[in-house]
Amino acid sequence: MILFCEPALANKFETIGGGVQGSTKVKIEYLQVIAYVAGGIFITAGVLAILLHNKNAQTLNYTMWKSSSALFFILGIASIAAAVFMK
Repeated sequence: MILFCEPALANKFETIGGGVQGSTKVKIEYLQVIAYVAGGIFITAGVLAILLHNKNAQTLNYTMWKSSSALFFILGIASIAAAVFMK
């Protein structure tokens, strides 16, 4: 039964890598925009972790605000660096 389905799956998966010619540049641009936005969100979260560290005792930032802000800054810098080096 698996052998009967195989040709149909082969044809389906054969077109995944093909795509439209010239669309690679567009895909890279989209990934760069996504990486820049993610980097901005992480850096904003890092700044908020520093500014709001004693506001709510139910969050991790109340006791671990230094490590969480450092992690957000590292993730933000890494995603922005990934966007820069994607060219």
